[in-house]
Amino acid sequence: MAIEHAMVDYGIVLGLLGVASGAASLIYSRSQVVAARRQAEQATRATLLESNREISVRLQQIRARFFKVPGIEEELQNSRPKIKEVVDSVGGGDVYYFFRDVIDTFEDIFVLRRSRIVTDEHWRVWTGSQMAVYAGLPRFQLVFKLAKQEAFLDPEFVKFFEPLLEGRPVRDPRVPSGDTNSTRLPRLRKTRSKQEEETD
Repeated sequence: MAIEHAMVDYGIVLGLLGVASGAASLIYSRSQVVAARRQAEQATRATLLESNREISVRLQQIRARFFKVPGIEEELQNSRPKIKEVVDSVGGGDVYYFFRDVIDTFEDIFVLRRSRIVTDEHWRVWTGSQMAVYAGLPRFQLVFKLAKQEAFLDPEFVKFFEPLLEGRPVRDPRVPSGDTNSTRLPRLRKTRSKQEEETD
């Protein structure tokens, strides 16, 4: 009887081990599926980014030739007088499209940061030494305001960038709460020592 009881217990143990092994295999298989899906999403994102980059390059090349088209300034004056006025105010088509290219590049950086692609280090450099410098230039401001009025820009990017025009810090689009300098917050927070924790 004792032998039969031991055999039954042994069978239960083996059965439980089989169930545990099956569960582990199921979890492993699921993790593999999740990893494969993430890799596919990253590959798709990389393809989209490359396509967007190619289109941006082509658009910049087209812009560079825009004011070389015979009669284009007269057409622009008749069809989009506001644009023509700003073009003349900033010093001509080359200057205007230079600043438009800068603005579009900043918008791309914003979108990439929002998509969690731009690193903290690059974000600090680009917002501090690039965006802030251009935002203070009067001619840049004219082109930016026109692009906003004509709805050439993503409204979220406009909302993000406008504080720079007033000399104020920008919010990090990766942070839902809208902290203005979130990438530096962890370095400023004072870490509690073990002694402080023990006295609590």
